[in-house]
Amino acid sequence: MKTEFGLSGTQLWATMIFTRQWEHHPHEAQAIVKFLLNLRDAQESRIDSGVAPTMKSNHGLYESSFDLFDMQQENLQNLVDFIRRSLATAVSVANNQEHAPEKLDIQFVDSWYHITNGGGFHDAHVHDGCSWCGIYYLQTGDAGRGQGRAAPNGGSRFYCPFTQGGAYRDYGNKYLKAAIDAPVREGMLLIFPSYLLHSGLPYQGEQDRIVLAFNARTGLRH
Repeated sequence: MKTEFGLSGTQLWATMIFTRQWEHHPHEAQAIVKFLLNLRDAQESRIDSGVAPTMKSNHGLYESSFDLFDMQQENLQNLVDFIRRSLATAVSVANNQEHAPEKLDIQFVDSWYHITNGGGFHDAHVHDGCSWCGIYYLQTGDAGRGQGRAAPNGGSRFYCPFTQGGAYRDYGNKYLKAAIDAPVREGMLLIFPSYLLHSGLPYQGEQDRIVLAFNARTGLRH
C-alpha cells in the first residue's frame, strides 16, 4: 500500500474469514433438522462429546459426539460435500492459489452439532489440532442482531488475536477492532482459522438454534 506521504505499507499476518451460502439449503435443511433432533433425543447427556463442559452453559445447549460428518444420512452428506468443496476453495485462496482446490485433501477431524435455546451458550475458546474451522447455520430461529448496541441473540463473536493479553489500546490501533459479530443467516457457511478466539453468545427464541461445526486439516493429494 502506497500513500501520498512517501510511506509504503505492507499488511502482515492477515486473518481471513470466508462465508458462502448453500444454494440447496431450502430443499435439504428440514430433513437434516429432523435427523439432528432425533439424534439429540437419543443423547445420553447434554454434552455427548465430553469436551470442555465447563466452557458451556449447564442448560440450554446440546452438543453431539464429534463424529457427526461420518453419519451416512443422505441430506447431511450433501451438506458435508458442500462444506468440503467450500473449504478447499477457501484454503486455496488463503494460500494465494498455489494449489487448485481439487488438489487439496480435506480431513474433518472433528464435527458436531449445537442445538441451543433457553440461554444456552459456549464461552470464548480456540480450536486445536486443526488449521481451519467452520460453522454452518442450519436453523437460526430468532438469532440475529440485538437492538441498539446489545449483543446479538445467539450470534458468533470473534475476538481480535492482536489485542489479547492486555495489549495497549489507543487511537493508533483503532483499526484493530476488539471483536466482530459475524452475520447470522440460515444456509450460511462461515470458515475461519483455528487460532481465532470466538464464542457462541446466549440464545433464547421460539425455535431452537441449530448449527453444525467442524475442525479440519488439509494436505495435498498425491
